[in-house]
Amino acid sequence: MDLSKLMGMFGFDPSAAEELMQDEQMQEMMQDPELQQAMERPETEHLLGQLSGMLAQGGIMPDDVDNLLAGFGGSAEAGTSEQLDGLIAGVEQLFGDLGFGGIDLDEEAACYQPEAADASDRAFLTELKAWIKDTAADIPEKDVCMLEIGSHLNYDADGAPAVDLWLGYNTAAADAENRAKNAERWNIANWTENHFRSLDAEPLEDWCQSQGYEPQDADFDENEMKQRIYDLAAAAVMELHSERFTEQLFGQKLPFIIEDYEYNQKTAIRAVKANGGRELFDAEFFDDCGFSEDGEG
Repeated sequence: MDLSKLMGMFGFDPSAAEELMQDEQMQEMMQDPELQQAMERPETEHLLGQLSGMLAQGGIMPDDVDNLLAGFGGSAEAGTSEQLDGLIAGVEQLFGDLGFGGIDLDEEAACYQPEAADASDRAFLTELKAWIKDTAADIPEKDVCMLEIGSHLNYDADGAPAVDLWLGYNTAAADAENRAKNAERWNIANWTENHFRSLDAEPLEDWCQSQGYEPQDADFDENEMKQRIYDLAAAAVMELHSERFTEQLFGQKLPFIIEDYEYNQKTAIRAVKANGGRELFDAEFFDDCGFSEDGEG
């Protein structure tokens, strides 16, 4: 793996990578024939592509690096795990030296600008807004206190994948019960409805096709697609808040979370941006996302 080239992809001065490569232990590992063979695997190129894609879709979070490197190491062939562990440790050190060791929530939220990039995005954003409004209006309970929009892949009986975009919600009554039981109040599994209604397939499929996201393709990048969908959902929520939508429907401004079932640092950044600040969330939510009370991750 050419670390200088990797850093160049992300616009960094490659001198940090070159300094790391001068380390005697790193040089010894890089000369190992088994490791060199492992570095030629398709997974290596896929890792670089994922990192580059994340940067293009709003930046790389520390937990992105951890998760991707863990997955990369986990796919190693027998006999190369020790060498890969050493290389991964070196790459983790490099990312830490380049400032990936911690981030500031408020700074990241201020820099995050979710918006439609083209006409297809704008049309899909309009569909999202209408769906959120109609779905929320159909919620039978009136003490709704939090909402979530998430996406994942479903598979039919033949194993064919399809993208699902859904809305869930929790009520004040259920939230009070969770608090009384010391249950995780932000865990959507504890909510009143964690999958109340899905967006119709047609607008979602139209947008995916227009953007080149075909779940059945071998090079389909689900994470990249999700980030794009979540960006547009965040933009839709921002517009709805500007129209005081939840105040008119439920009597107060309510928080929207935009994520699937596993929260991370990007979840918090989207939440703060889409909802106009931290006020609708507590320290437990930010802790679930990997941030301390003061917003350091």
